Amino acid sequence: MKIWELHGLRLVGAIRSTPEGEADVSGLVFSEKAYLLAVRDFRPAELVACIEERGAIAVAHELVAYYEAVEAAASHSGRSLVFARGSGPEPTLRRSDEVSAPAFSASISVPGL
Repeated sequence: MKIWELHGLRLVGAIRSTPEGEADVSGLVFSEKAYLLAVRDFRPAELVACIEERGAIAVAHELVAYYEAVEAAASHSGRSLVFARGSGPEPTLRRSDEVSAPAFSASISVPGL
C-alpha cells in the first residue's frame, strides 16, 4: 500500500492511486517522488482542502512556484516540482529530477528524405 492510500483512508477517498500507480489528490496527480516532497511541507488534508477550494490547476501552479523559490530549493536539495505530461486530462506534477530535459531538435537535411 502506498503512503497516499493510507492518507486517503483518513480523508475518505480524497487521495487515491491512479491506474498508473501515481497519487491523485482531488484531481491533481503527483508522481510518488513529487507527493513525498509535497507532504514534507504540506499535510495531506491541507493539500486536499486547497485543491477543493481553488482547483487543481491553480494549486499546481502555486506548488510549482513555491518549490521554485530560492528558500524552498535550498531546503530540498535543489529539487522542485514541475508540470509533466500525464496519461489523463488531470494536471500532473513530478519532481524536477524525474523529468528529462527536452531533446534538442536540430534541423538536419538528410538526402533522400
